[in-house]
Amino acid sequence: MMQQSTQLRFIGIMAVIVGIVFISIIGFKTKDIISEIVTTGSSVKTKVTIITNDKIVDQSWGSLAYKGKLKMEELFPVDVTLYSEINTNELIKDTIETAIQNKTEVIIGHGREFSEMFTKAAKKYPDIHFITLHGTSQYPNQSVYTFDQGEVEYFAALCAAKMTKTNKVGLIDAFEAREKNPEFESGLAYYKPEIEFYYRYVDSRDDGKKATKILQQLIDEGVDVVYSKGNSYNRDVIDLAKKSGIYVIGYLDDQSYMGKDHVITSVKNDVSQAYVVMMEDYFSEDGIPHGQVMLSAEHGVYSLAPFGPMISDKDKQFIESEMSKYKKGEITFPSLK
Repeated sequence: MMQQSTQLRFIGIMAVIVGIVFISIIGFKTKDIISEIVTTGSSVKTKVTIITNDKIVDQSWGSLAYKGKLKMEELFPVDVTLYSEINTNELIKDTIETAIQNKTEVIIGHGREFSEMFTKAAKKYPDIHFITLHGTSQYPNQSVYTFDQGEVEYFAALCAAKMTKTNKVGLIDAFEAREKNPEFESGLAYYKPEIEFYYRYVDSRDDGKKATKILQQLIDEGVDVVYSKGNSYNRDVIDLAKKSGIYVIGYLDDQSYMGKDHVITSVKNDVSQAYVVMMEDYFSEDGIPHGQVMLSAEHGVYSLAPFGPMISDKDKQFIESEMSKYKKGEITFPSLK
C-alpha cells in the first residue's frame, strides 16, 4: 500500500515536471512565432512615395495627400514617404531618383501636373509603378486614377437654382475648365433656364486675394449664389459671402462650419479615398490596372454634403427625389456642347 502511494506520488511529480516542460516549450515557440510575425510584417511592407507640389497646410490640396498617406498606412502594410512643394520638373526628377534609391515600389503624383515627368520615368524604370491623380499615362507601369463629380454638381446646381433670388449664379473655378466640366452649368439650364451663369477662374488653388476680388465683381453684377471650387481660397470666399449676404456652395469637404447660414451645401471630394482604392488594387490578385481607372460615387470619393438651414424641408425632399431619379436613369441633363 505504501509502495503504491510512493509510485503515485512519483507519477504525479513526473506529470508536473512534464507539464512544466511542455508549457515552457509552447511559450518559447509562441514567442518565436510572434517574433517572426513582427519581423516578417515589418520586412514585407511595401514602400510607397507620394509627391505633391503643394504645401501641407489646412484646407490645401497638399493636405489631401497627407490624409491619403495616413489612410494607406492605417489600412495596408505600407511604408509611405510624402514629399511636398515639389513644384519644378527638376525637383520631380530628383525626388523620383531619391524614392527609387530608397527602394520604393509605387510612386504617386498628387495631381495631373506629374504626368509628363512620370511618363519619362516610367520608360526608364519599368519595375516601378507610377500613378497620378488625374492626368495621362502611356506605359504599362503607369496608371491614372481619376473621378468626375459631375453627377453631384447637377444637384449642387439644383440647390443654387432653389436659392437664387436674382437668377444670377456664379462659379469660381481654380483653373479654366468650363468646357471640360459643364455639369453645374447644365444643371442650372435644366432646372431654371432663365438663370444667368457667370464663370470665372483664379488660376490657382489657394490665391484668396484674387478669388475674393473675383467674387466682389460677381456680387457687383448681381450674383447672389456662387459655387466656389477652391481649396484654401474658399475660406476667403465664404468670409466675403457672409459679409455680403450671399450664398455659397462649398468644395472638397463639408464647409458649413465656415458659415452655416451661408453655405447651402458642398460638393465633397474625399480625395484620400482614392489612395485607398489604389492600394486595394495593388494588393489584389490582378494588381493595379494600367491606363485610366475611373472612380465613382460607389468608391466614396465624392458626395453632396448635408443641406444648410436655408434649404426648406420641401426643397430637400425634391432634391433627394431628383437624385434618386437620376440614379435610376430617369433624368437626362442637356449637353451644352
